Amino acid sequence: MEEEISLSEIFAILKQQIFLIIFLAILGVSISAVYTFSAVTPTYNATTQMLVNHKADILREIRLEDINTNVQMINTYKDIIKGPVILEQVQERLEQSYSVGQLADMISISSNAESQVFSLTVTTASPTEAATIANEIASTFQTSIGKTMNVENVTTISVATINAIPVSPNVPMNLVLGLLVGGMVGVGIAFLRAFMDTTLKDSQFIAQE
Repeated sequence: MEEEISLSEIFAILKQQIFLIIFLAILGVSISAVYTFSAVTPTYNATTQMLVNHKADILREIRLEDINTNVQMINTYKDIIKGPVILEQVQERLEQSYSVGQLADMISISSNAESQVFSLTVTTASPTEAATIANEIASTFQTSIGKTMNVENVTTISVATINAIPVSPNVPMNLVLGLLVGGMVGVGIAFLRAFMDTTLKDSQFIAQE
């Protein structure tokens, strides 16, 4: 017959090993803190927003078909922005020596399905550098797209600004994870020690046997 463990016995085991559990939880937080503040390089991002919109003249109104076309063009513009046509020009204008591939890896572009606005975000180890690169890419793209596709329908509506708050690492989350992992390891060791302890501690059990 399998031996069952009651809820009271579980609490008794945890109470008996509480100092071990607390110690390992604190150790987990400490290791996580050392890793977060020493081993991980903080990264920052900066975002600029661009509008894709044909200019209406006096004799021509913007139709729904034009708006749908602009929305669909955003996917094409995403590929162009991260391609060598734009990034080689950006590379020449920047003081930092980044390759085209490195610049492409820094860029993320997002947009809503029905929106004519898309956001261009650059992530680097420097908040100032992130804003500079994002604005340079937006400016270069806006200037070059007219020559590349013979259209003038891109406008920068929000320039990138310096954001001194790092996006990575997430310090609170890392510390909480360290606490949880350390605590779970402590609980696991507590139960392992209890199950491996074969000494008899119950006088009533001895009498019954």
